Amino acid sequence: MAGTTAVKPITGMLRRNLVLDLGIALGLGFAMANVYWYGFHMPRTNARDSYYAKLEQQKAEARGQKA
Repeated sequence: MAGTTAVKPITGMLRRNLVLDLGIALGLGFAMANVYWYGFHMPRTNARDSYYAKLEQQKAEARGQKA
């Protein structure tokens, strides 16, 4: 009686779920990283760069130089 169990052994299910969970996690992580990078970071970086370029141009014009 010790050799028989009422529950079938689980084989391959852990590996299948692990691969699925990792695939979903990596896919969503990559998607959210792109949303942050192109939706927030790059617009803010471009706005900052254009602000400082404009400021530098104004300073150069105030000194009587061309940028």
